[in-house]
Amino acid sequence: MCICVVYAQMLNPETIDFKQLGFHAGIEVHHQIRSNRKLFCRCPPDLERDPENMDYTFHRYFRPVLGEMGDFDPGMLVEFEKGYKVIYYACEHNTCTYEMDETPPFPPDRDAIRKGFILAHYFNCSALAEEIVVNRKQYLDGSITTGFQRTFITGRDGWVPVFNKKVRITNVHIEEDAARRVNWCETADRTVYFNLDRLGVPLTEVITDHRDIDTPEELVELAKQIGRILRVSRIGRRGIGTARQDVNISIKDGNRAEIKGVQNLAMFPLLCRHEAVRQHALIELSQQMRERGLTKEDFEHTYVEVTHLFSLRNGNKAFATIFPKMKALFGLEVQPNKDFGEEIFEKSMLITGIPREDQSHSDEFQQNAVRKRSLHPCKLPINSERHHQISSILRLGPDDAFILVVGPERRALHAMKKILERVKQALDGVPQETRRLLPNGNSEFLRVIHGKERIYPDTDTPPIVIAKDLVDESRKAVGKRPWEITHDLHNKYGFNQHQTDLLIRDEKLEKFHTYTDKLSLNGPLAYRLLIEFPRKKRREGIKLTDKAVDKLAEGLSRKLMTPEQIDPLANMLSEEPQLTIEQAVEKLVLKPATEEEISLLIKQQLKSQDLEKLRTDETYRRIMIPKAVGAVLKAVHYSAEGKKVAEQVRALIRKGR
Repeated sequence: MCICVVYAQMLNPETIDFKQLGFHAGIEVHHQIRSNRKLFCRCPPDLERDPENMDYTFHRYFRPVLGEMGDFDPGMLVEFEKGYKVIYYACEHNTCTYEMDETPPFPPDRDAIRKGFILAHYFNCSALAEEIVVNRKQYLDGSITTGFQRTFITGRDGWVPVFNKKVRITNVHIEEDAARRVNWCETADRTVYFNLDRLGVPLTEVITDHRDIDTPEELVELAKQIGRILRVSRIGRRGIGTARQDVNISIKDGNRAEIKGVQNLAMFPLLCRHEAVRQHALIELSQQMRERGLTKEDFEHTYVEVTHLFSLRNGNKAFATIFPKMKALFGLEVQPNKDFGEEIFEKSMLITGIPREDQSHSDEFQQNAVRKRSLHPCKLPINSERHHQISSILRLGPDDAFILVVGPERRALHAMKKILERVKQALDGVPQETRRLLPNGNSEFLRVIHGKERIYPDTDTPPIVIAKDLVDESRKAVGKRPWEITHDLHNKYGFNQHQTDLLIRDEKLEKFHTYTDKLSLNGPLAYRLLIEFPRKKRREGIKLTDKAVDKLAEGLSRKLMTPEQIDPLANMLSEEPQLTIEQAVEKLVLKPATEEEISLLIKQQLKSQDLEKLRTDETYRRIMIPKAVGAVLKAVHYSAEGKKVAEQVRALIRKGR
């Protein structure tokens, strides 16, 4: 019979107080930069439309190497434990022997170095690199064939403004991008696949100081501010997959968790809430374990085989182990619909390949178990009888718990070892981890956060001394920064941040200033032409080219047309792009309407209206006047200005005609 256990209550993600929790966050923005070649070879930075496209394949296995000080990086040792076989897809037109790690690197792309210094100036870096020193940053997940990424710093100690405070930029890097993952088989299959087309594409990494951000709203604005710089500078590439953000989050008494590969800024608030909840739950769990008098020595590497209780196939075996005084702790909810037990199983699954569904803990048997609501519930056939049998074999006490793992013997024992290590680690609170964001805002273990042993100098690339001319040239290439542009456009035209962001994102700022300064268009009209109108036409299924927009701007500047004629002329230019603006205007309307013709059309419109109601009822007036103006403009092919027509309508209403 099921019994009900009262679990400690998880914080409500929707109502948490970030300042009370001591929330801090930082961001690492990885953004590909525009270039004609890859960073350390001369292959073009072109990606395959089909990521599984290839001319040939090869495979590799990886192992860790000693760092500069003669130590192994702990994160690399965990990656090595996964035992992945890595298969690479390659195409000859964008991959060479460098990507295969069969050739030493070429000298780094000089244009990428120059752009790195331009970005350092944009980010207000006070310390610029006097020489380029290429370092190796170890990766054993297979995403880089060499087992390390080549990277170098161009600037340090910068800042960007976020809600009236300066957020520090610790480093601006230029580095090579990693290969693209082709599939995400993540359980028993210890084989991973990568396409080498993206490997070596130059990108910038911008790292912020996580102590300066206290709320998710500030974090979102920080990411936007960095993105604006990459757009304004015209250095960042555009397109899906060109930018990725890693978010570093911690709370008071917690630890740094790095959430990898967040592409959608709209997910930032949700992932911040769920990660803050997770760290708070793990801190509470650690306190409860200590209150129960638990120490790391209480957990022994003693695994009991219970295969005889199950009907297993493919030579799989079942192992269980006892965890004293841990009853109800594995079932503690650490993220929405995910308990501590599943948090452990995610890690053992990634390292050993045993699916989390084939790992179970004793708290799952309770009536109100969180695991029953999980996206990955246990699939093992454990009923009340088997639960009692396992408890009897392990001699479970009233406050004890157990964990069960089913799989190939070697992997199952490896999984039990990783589970025991993670439970011991729980006494220390929140572990430093790199985690992967899930669609529901939760995250799962990806790897241990790397230490300083991970980075060491690249012996294949000599240092490059930076000439003062390059620094001066890059400083001159820096234009107005995004916050300065926002301030100017707001003061001059009343634009809000969203309007400025659209001009920056669509890279229309330069064209906007051409329209306002050289063609003498007013700011709102120029914005309408460049931003609002093309979007309106796309929704109507009409593609409006930049050349067509320039023709419309020319027509407005030369008074060949009125703003009201933009729409019909745009339709005409999309159908007949060879037309000049003069030809389009002439074809649209043979002659402009006279004042008398417009007055007559207005009177015809007012005949069908209740003039007394128009004079006395303001609501009725607001509805009917725009309708009358629209009908008149349509009749004269928009050759008159809507504002003037509206004034004539109001004048005639006042006169009672």
